[in-house]
Amino acid sequence: MTLKANVSGYGPRRVLFLHGWLSDHHVFDTIVPCFSQTEFTIAQMDFRGYGLNRAVTGTYGADEVARDALELCDQLGWRAFQVVGHSMGGMVIQQMMLQSPGRITSAVAATPVPASGFPVDDGTRTFFESAADDDSALTAIFNTLTGERYSSSFLEGLTAAARGAISREAFLGYLRTWTTTDFSADVGKIDAPILVVGGATDKALGPEFLKGTYLKQLPNARLRIIEHSGHYPMLEAPPEFFGIVETFLRHDGKMT
Repeated sequence: MTLKANVSGYGPRRVLFLHGWLSDHHVFDTIVPCFSQTEFTIAQMDFRGYGLNRAVTGTYGADEVARDALELCDQLGWRAFQVVGHSMGGMVIQQMMLQSPGRITSAVAATPVPASGFPVDDGTRTFFESAADDDSALTAIFNTLTGERYSSSFLEGLTAAARGAISREAFLGYLRTWTTTDFSADVGKIDAPILVVGGATDKALGPEFLKGTYLKQLPNARLRIIEHSGHYPMLEAPPEFFGIVETFLRHDGKMT
């Protein structure tokens, strides 16, 4: 079964965009139109339980998302391509590279969950689980992720978008995935260039966390920090984020 995706552009440089836990493919809508349609073909895929594929169920594991993404690229006729993954999408990038070595030529992992996951204590897990139904808890999560810098209206808008994008089953299923999965022992063999983009005000997956995970686990990872952004640089600092991503993709990881 091939999942649905939003495909735009018709250029020879092919890029798959992967969203994170609390958003669907629309999280990239601010920056995707900035890419040259004659240079890039972009596919924004929704995971099972999200957006265009909200009715599709599954195991909600990173390995399953990776298989779905590779199948989508097969259907698009993409033999080699690049990937941009946000948050949990960064974990999926690595699963894809392990499942199909050499096919992804380079990747951008934005404020990403590492292969070792993001373990949480029981109290934090219970709070995260409550956000499946409690809008105030979900808004509080967005507030932490963005550095407690934005108005309640902005945060409530993120909450409303998440509610419209994600099934409850997927919300809880992927929560288990990114907090309990650990395949970090396998990723040292990945040699494709990976640009890790962090947000200085991200209070969860911030710069120090990324240095202690991605830069230690992956042999060819580099880190860029956006100073005035938290967990959502594509929403908080779109021009800067776009410039970093576009430059890296155009040079296929040879420079940042």
